[in-house]
Amino acid sequence: MQPKRFGGLIAASSGVVLLALVMGMGGGASAQSEPTPTPSAYGDLLDTEIRGIDPATIGGYRTGAGLGMALPAELNGYPGPRHVLDLVNELELTSDQQTQIQALFDDMLPQAIALGEQILDQEAGLELAFRDGTIDEESLRDRLISIESLRAELRFVHLRTHLVTLEILTPHQVQLYNSLRGYTTAPEDHGAHHGHE
Repeated sequence: MQPKRFGGLIAASSGVVLLALVMGMGGGASAQSEPTPTPSAYGDLLDTEIRGIDPATIGGYRTGAGLGMALPAELNGYPGPRHVLDLVNELELTSDQQTQIQALFDDMLPQAIALGEQILDQEAGLELAFRDGTIDEESLRDRLISIESLRAELRFVHLRTHLVTLEILTPHQVQLYNSLRGYTTAPEDHGAHHGHE
């Protein structure tokens, strides 16, 4: 008689385990049907003028701002004309230096604005093509090549002004500029080789 009781206990235990498994699966299914919301950090960019581009970047392109494009120069001892003009007194620029740098900046700005507007037009077209579902691989490649070509030209316009500005300043002014701008890790003194003595 004992073997039968033992077999009954095994069957009962198996039933309890099976019931637990079924309930566990049911709970998992319920949990999967109610996922935890994970809002995207890009949600705020849905309603910008050009979807996906923040207002500050759009404004930067429209005003000819550097948008960080010239940082390889700025952080390595090649001053930018805009900031040099902001530090006319601190750098003790001569009238000739100020005239040259102002002319350099005045020449650069309209070029940067024109290229920035073209980039925004191209970016708007790219975004709209995705939104309308009219994009394909071939047109995507063409659009990206066009945008990046314009961006490269814009970056050249900004970086070139840093090269020319270095030629106008003295080594001491370059060193002072770096200090005033807070570049505590002193860049290589390119002015000693390229600027005025």
